[in-house]
Amino acid sequence: MTYSTDFRKLTLAKLKQGLSIRKAAKELGIGSDTLFRWTKNPVPKAYPKDRKPFKITKEALFLDVEQYPDAYCYERAERFNCSTGAIHKALQKYGISRKKDQ
Repeated sequence: MTYSTDFRKLTLAKLKQGLSIRKAAKELGIGSDTLFRWTKNPVPKAYPKDRKPFKITKEALFLDVEQYPDAYCYERAERFNCSTGAIHKALQKYGISRKKDQ
């Protein structure tokens, strides 16, 4: 869960007023480790903007499997511009087995 920047600034203002990290954490109901991290970096990290998550369609995946039956997950991931885990989950979801018939 990510806390808003306003909430972080409010919390850090309480610390500047002299409240200890443990007391502020207990008062606000958050972890003291979280507050300690906020003192080092008060602004939350942004999500990567260069890669948007998208759904891998069943048709596109079946077409890719037909065209490249022996491809590895990392090769499919490069073609779909996603992670290998996403390809693996999509293959499982649609019931596509990577086992070869003998």
